[in-house]
Amino acid sequence: MDYELVNETVNLNPDVFKAVKTRLQKNHGQLLCLTSMPNMRNFLQANDIEGTTLIDHITGRTYDPASYRYFNEVNIPAMDYVQMQKDGSIFVDDQGIFIAREYLFPNTRRATQDIRYLNPDGSLDYVEEYVSDGKVYSHLYYSDGQLQEIEFVNMEGQPVIRYFYYDGALNFVTVENPATHEVTNRYNNLVDFYVDQISKMMRPQDTVSINYLGVDLFALRDAKSTNKYYLAEDPVDDTGKLRGNLDGILANRIPYVAEVHVTKPAYEKLKGFDVPLDKVRVSE
Repeated sequence: MDYELVNETVNLNPDVFKAVKTRLQKNHGQLLCLTSMPNMRNFLQANDIEGTTLIDHITGRTYDPASYRYFNEVNIPAMDYVQMQKDGSIFVDDQGIFIAREYLFPNTRRATQDIRYLNPDGSLDYVEEYVSDGKVYSHLYYSDGQLQEIEFVNMEGQPVIRYFYYDGALNFVTVENPATHEVTNRYNNLVDFYVDQISKMMRPQDTVSINYLGVDLFALRDAKSTNKYYLAEDPVDDTGKLRGNLDGILANRIPYVAEVHVTKPAYEKLKGFDVPLDKVRVSE
C-alpha cells in the first residue's frame, strides 16, 4: 500500500496538498493523518481520495458514506431537550436552564459536530464529539476549564485510546482493550505513541511519503516501510545552511528515509553543500 503521511490536513500548503492528492490518485494510495479528525469522511469525499487517521485505524473505525446525526438526536439527559434559537445557535435546555451548547459541522445546516456541557460559571465541563457520519467519536473531560483527558472510542462507543493532560500539555497516552479495559500500551508523549503505532501498522511492502521534516518524519523512525520525502520547502534555512533534518537524511544519520524527491532548482542548491546525493531523485 502507498501512504501519504501528514500530521494534519488543515494547515497543509495548497500546493503541497495538490501534489499529495495527485500521487494518491495515481497510486491508488491512502492518506494517513496523525492527528484526530472527526470530519475525515467529508474531507475524503470532497477531495475524491481514500484515507484514514491513525486514531481511526487503531479504534477500527469506518465511515458510513451517507449518514449524519441530526441536530436534535444528540445524547442528552432524560427530560432535557434541544432548542434552536432564532440566530441558529443550539442549546440543551434542562428545566429552563441551558446546560450545554451544540455545534454543527461547517457548511451544514443540521449535522452535529459536538455538544459542549457547561459548568454553572460557563466554563467547559464535558464535550462529546461526533464523526461526520453521526457516530460518537470522543469524549473530552475538563476541570476548572482545563482539558484533563480525551478518550477516543470505537464504533460501539467503547474507549480505546486516552490522551491525558497536565497543565494544558499532553503528557501521557494509553491504548486499551475495549472489552476488558486492560491497558495494553503506555506512552509518555505523543511522538512515542506515533512511532510505536506507525511501526505496528506499516509492513515492508508499504511505501510512505512525507512532505515535512517534523512529526511526520519522527513518526516513521521504526517503520518497516520504504519511506520517501518530497521536499516542500527551501532546502536552505534562513542562515544559509542546509536544513538540519534534511542534512541528516542525506548523510544517513536518519537512515529510515530512502529517497528525497526534489525539483531541479532545489537539486542545484543541494549540489553546493558537502553532502551525499545518492538518495536524491529529481522531478519536475
